[in-house]
Amino acid sequence: MSVVLAMAIEFILVSAQAPSQEPAVAVKTNISYLEAKPILETLREDLLPAELRAKTPAEIESAWPGWVLQHDAKIRARLERGDEDSIVNFLLFGVTFTKQPRTKAYDILTLAAQARSAEILQGRIVQRRVEDLVAGIAAPGANERLQFARQVIERKGIDPSKPGGKNQVRRFLDKEVKRVFADYEAYTRAPEPSLRFGDRGLSSDTSIFSDFAIEQALEAIKSGGMLGADSISRVAIVGPGLDFTDKLEGYDFYPQQTFQPFAVIDSLIRLGLARRDDLRVTTFDLSLKINQHLEAARQRARAGGAYVLQLPLATDLHLNPDLVTYWKRFGDRIGEEAKAVAAPSGVGSVQLRAVRVPPAVVMAIIPRDLNIVLQRPEPLAADERFDLIIATNILIYYDVFEQSLALSNVAKMLRPGGFFLSNNTSTFILPTTPMDVVGSTNVVYSDQLNDKDRLVWCRGR
Repeated sequence: MSVVLAMAIEFILVSAQAPSQEPAVAVKTNISYLEAKPILETLREDLLPAELRAKTPAEIESAWPGWVLQHDAKIRARLERGDEDSIVNFLLFGVTFTKQPRTKAYDILTLAAQARSAEILQGRIVQRRVEDLVAGIAAPGANERLQFARQVIERKGIDPSKPGGKNQVRRFLDKEVKRVFADYEAYTRAPEPSLRFGDRGLSSDTSIFSDFAIEQALEAIKSGGMLGADSISRVAIVGPGLDFTDKLEGYDFYPQQTFQPFAVIDSLIRLGLARRDDLRVTTFDLSLKINQHLEAARQRARAGGAYVLQLPLATDLHLNPDLVTYWKRFGDRIGEEAKAVAAPSGVGSVQLRAVRVPPAVVMAIIPRDLNIVLQRPEPLAADERFDLIIATNILIYYDVFEQSLALSNVAKMLRPGGFFLSNNTSTFILPTTPMDVVGSTNVVYSDQLNDKDRLVWCRGR
């Protein structure tokens, strides 16, 4: 049977099986003062936002709606800094705009721990990479990442095509690399994740490493008898991520893609926790580019188009053997092997795989705009609350008060007995939040500095 004919048959089957209408989506609502009041009363005043300190409850109640709107705008503004972080990662690790060797994350972290990361910026390779990226931004062609970098540059009021424009781009890149390296040094010094990421940009970069940790956690929960066969049908993923150029040896020689929604579906089916035809995944993100990426994938799926995941894996890292096994079987429950995009010279030692995900699986993923710190879908009927909510590499970007608000929203979205998984090692649940920490999973990815995770399991009451 030809591939074209197979896709046509699959599309007919998908159309026949799909419901005529998607489930109604609850309107997102801002967290109210009454919902936040227990948190405001429980936390020490020094953990509250400066704008809400030294105020009476009546004053806070009066200020609350305005504070929520202002804070939502402030959080969304951090997306801009996250985009700038992504461009720095692109500069350090990308290969599509330069022939210079890639910078190594291990070298950056090692020198950052010694407060010597500036040596990398001053090195010849990075300086040449800066020059090559300046040229690429000035003439991006069809390179989608260069096009995006140009958009970010132009939002700063810089026009690379004008006289002096390239010098402005160069100064911008130098400034951003110095800032990111300073963040690396702060990261190696800070004892708690919340202190490392609390004021950093909200980056969309992602990889399959955290998805491996999710599967390990789900397997442990199942082995403990807390999840039964086919017990999960409604899943929420907060911050699904977009593979631009990840900070951990990221790659840029294939189209941008998202991993986690597909990885979670794959793991749930592999573990027997969900049925493919009964699973719906809702992604919640405040990034327009991520939501648009997923919606574009759904539009292609409606026309019978598949989603092809590119799965490069660095072979010069000392990876956990279980992670390598996970990578080898990734996607085997939701798709089929496809031809991988060839890696250009300069990428280094890398193994390549690709998985073609059929339209039916793509259509099971529904993207929604939501700021989990301050918002949630409301109202949610009992049969629309989630069996599983996942937020990896998300809560670490917020302080204790913001985390507490987010967890309050998560708890209201979770069905009683449902699970919430997060890899924020400082996660704690206030007594007023109807969730309990019931376990955790520790996962090591490689022998690189701090290359590990702890997934905390919380259960809804």
